[in-house]
Amino acid sequence: MTTETKSKDIDNMDIQELREELKALRNSEPYDRIFESVPVSLEVGDYSGIKVFLDNLRAKGVQDFKAYFEEHPKAIREGIGHMSEEVFWHNKEFLTIYQSNSTEEFLNDTAGVDPMTDKTVYTDDFCGSFGELFTALASGATRFSTHTTETTVDNTTRFRAEVTWSIVSGYEDTWERVVVSVIPFDRMRLPS
Repeated sequence: MTTETKSKDIDNMDIQELREELKALRNSEPYDRIFESVPVSLEVGDYSGIKVFLDNLRAKGVQDFKAYFEEHPKAIREGIGHMSEEVFWHNKEFLTIYQSNSTEEFLNDTAGVDPMTDKTVYTDDFCGSFGELFTALASGATRFSTHTTETTVDNTTRFRAEVTWSIVSGYEDTWERVVVSVIPFDRMRLPS
């Protein structure tokens, strides 16, 4: 074995050890605590029901989703109703913005709200942003951003926010994991 070969073996061993150490570190990193502590409002949701909804519309002949949702705005509300609540995580910042104490409380407070009939949480502006999202996702986008009006779970405050949806890498075919960031920039107290 030459000195050059020995040096390459040592370098390869060092690189392999480094890779193993990095992998062990990644596996031990408390990502749940990092997620909770990020100073940006984050939600992780399962949008697979929305994918099925849009795929069914496509199978029925819908090609221009923007025009379809403009002509059938109630279809947007129907699509929102296809969001799964089985897999949702919210970080502290998200819960703070929406004035909720936990993901469970947030889901309980929003569980009985019907997007087909409710206009307090599911305002026309809010639903319009979902129409834009559905149109973008149906055209193959994996990330979409818009400004919309959001409402706290106790329905006392509305706020304008930039909302960004991003399908997590590896879930492009199912939409089972979508990360949503909500960045508020204007709050309005609603009259009692």
